[in-house]
Amino acid sequence: MAAVRTAVLDPAALGAVVGGPGGVGKSRLLHEFAATVDTPVLEARAGQAPALRFGAFAHLLPIRTPVREVAGAVAALLSRAGEGAFTVVADDVHDLDGDSALLLAELAKTGRMRLVAAGSALPAPLDGLALVPVELRPLTGLAALAEVDDPTAEYLAEATGGDLRLLHELLRAGRATGVLDGGQWKEVPARSGDGPASLEEAIARAALLAALDSPEEAEQTLADAPRRPEDKARSVLACARAAVLAYGLGRAEDADRVLSVALETVGMPAARQRLLAQRAAFAVHRAESRAAFDLADDAAELADADPGIRARIDTVEAVTAALTGQATAALDKVRSGLRLSDGWLEHAPESGPLLEFARSWVWITVGDLDAAAEHVEPSDDPVARAATRARVLRGRGQVHAALREGWDGARLLDRGKSLFAGPCLGELAHAAALAGDLATARHALAEADRRALPTLRALWFPVALARPWLLVAQGAVGAAVHGLLDAAAAAEALELRPYALTALHDVVRLGAAGVVADRLAHLAEDAEGDLAALCARHAEAAAAGDWSGLIGVSLEFEDLGMTLHAAEAAAQAAEVHWDKQQAAAAGTRAWVLVQRSDQVRTPALRTAAVPDLTRIQYEIAELIAAGRTEPEIAEQMSLAARTVTEQTVEICAKLGVSGPERLAVLLAPPV
Repeated sequence: MAAVRTAVLDPAALGAVVGGPGGVGKSRLLHEFAATVDTPVLEARAGQAPALRFGAFAHLLPIRTPVREVAGAVAALLSRAGEGAFTVVADDVHDLDGDSALLLAELAKTGRMRLVAAGSALPAPLDGLALVPVELRPLTGLAALAEVDDPTAEYLAEATGGDLRLLHELLRAGRATGVLDGGQWKEVPARSGDGPASLEEAIARAALLAALDSPEEAEQTLADAPRRPEDKARSVLACARAAVLAYGLGRAEDADRVLSVALETVGMPAARQRLLAQRAAFAVHRAESRAAFDLADDAAELADADPGIRARIDTVEAVTAALTGQATAALDKVRSGLRLSDGWLEHAPESGPLLEFARSWVWITVGDLDAAAEHVEPSDDPVARAATRARVLRGRGQVHAALREGWDGARLLDRGKSLFAGPCLGELAHAAALAGDLATARHALAEADRRALPTLRALWFPVALARPWLLVAQGAVGAAVHGLLDAAAAAEALELRPYALTALHDVVRLGAAGVVADRLAHLAEDAEGDLAALCARHAEAAAAGDWSGLIGVSLEFEDLGMTLHAAEAAAQAAEVHWDKQQAAAAGTRAWVLVQRSDQVRTPALRTAAVPDLTRIQYEIAELIAAGRTEPEIAEQMSLAARTVTEQTVEICAKLGVSGPERLAVLLAPPV
């Protein structure tokens, strides 16, 4: 390996040609080396499609418009290789057809190609190329058989003549038939330094290491994994390695490069489809929405996908549509994916939680909290489920229940980084800040910085939206407004419209509606569902000091079950009306709603004072709200009927309502 690498890096050489007798490992050396290079790799397959011109490169050349001339083939391969240097791997180079050998010679003239070949001789067109010979010799001595007792080692060395391929087959046959049992073969426990015996074992071992928060070891395991030349094996390995790089090590660009290089070297539609679906998943996680849709479309068009890949494509499209505010399209894709879950559940288990998360997120962003709560399935990821439940509860103003859900999800997080760490810890921090638990909010944000995957930009925004509310709890409202404006700008730049809407509406809740009213109105124009338009109307009414508009917004928020938002709009209405009775009515409404939302005190609600009622007036008001008539109240409280009537009039005046009927509606407990 070192000799081949030296030859490839030598500026005076074009590359290396590996020679040696059959069975010494030339093919494996080529494929293992190809997996370590940083350039795109093109494979020349000797003996492939002998009836076609340039048959060794048929899997890399256009299918619909066959290439006839060398110049066209060179252009097509250079287009596949992209800009800069590239590597060509040619096993059994002596078996290359003449046209393919000529094509290789022409590629060498570009000055961008490095060639690593193996074979007994070079075809005539390649004779003059500056290739460094690397000779692999048969196994000598017994060093490689150190795990075998001496008599067995001597027998195997003599029997195989140093042919590693034959040695491998003899060992398999000997162990299968029992010849090498009974003390002749030493069973050696697996060590961390032992390489996996197969590609499948390497992928399984890497998955375990990644789950145990050892992504560096997982990456090394996959880098050292046995290579197989078939397209399916290449695509599976590339996807596994890219996942470790992206999710385990946070190296998104390296992960995408691994997939890009693999796409340049495989031609089988199913293998390319797997790679494209994985690239699409990375794109949506990085919040590159247009690229995610394009890659998913490219993958879907290639062939009839197997259930696992089909699920990944549906998941990418569902999550991308949800995050960009395309509610109808997202729900269609969720339904499509879940309808076929029996076929993909075993092969793509991660799709289930993501589809469920996308569906709940859509319902939340359109303002249907009941549907969001109803569709939190018990079968999905428990951390995602906790994050969704916390988001729904916070939306309803039940911040203490949301805090408990956030803690439940945080306790379930793995030791390392997690797919849903951002949403879960973001909700925990947000609820804690609203509840006044600053220590928990700080802890959750610090844990989010440590545990959330940096490549998951799309799922990071719950943390970005929570951080300003910690500033609010600390009294730094101005800094919080600036933080929300920055978060909104970042979300808009990534086309994550629901996050931008939420951030801008939070600015309205903090009393700076005039700064964002126009932006909210613009974002709400094409948004689906009731919530976006309601947030825009809230901004417009608050900016204009429109009492009736704010009361209307409050009522609409209450209809959606968003009690805290309804209370804030009512409190803002109380601040703007010149008439004492109207202001009192709005203030009372805000106070009543605050009692239903865990008595949270956001900036808008700090002026929502307790109504100035005596103890007896409170009791009368509660009985009126419970539906009792004045005679019934008089009898129950042992008061004169006239006293109850007089007290009721005074209560209505203090609370700003026109009569007992309106008072009953205002103070009635929620259904």
